[in-house]
Amino acid sequence: MRRVIFHIDEPEKWQLALNNVNNMVDYANEEVIVLVNGPAISGLVKTSEVSDRLKHVLNKEVKVKACLVSLTNKGISQTDLVEGIDTVPSGVVYLSDQQHHGASYIKP
Repeated sequence: MRRVIFHIDEPEKWQLALNNVNNMVDYANEEVIVLVNGPAISGLVKTSEVSDRLKHVLNKEVKVKACLVSLTNKGISQTDLVEGIDTVPSGVVYLSDQQHHGASYIKP
């Protein structure tokens, strides 16, 4: 199975990105990963306006990864995140590694 990684770093792209993620899960046989860093990181907190949609994609076995550098820079604790989200030390390093290992890259 191929891997697709969606990269979200702009808060205004959340709705479009989650629509794309849902389409990928519903219509393709791909492992889907969502990597979040930069200003979009605040969308991962339990009280965000996209938290319900995040829970929905997590229930579809989408892996959501949060950049620990971005969380630290925004003062967000891992306990503030929607349940099921994992962290990676550095989002850009994670993206590079995933692409090096064959993941397709999509940035809505």
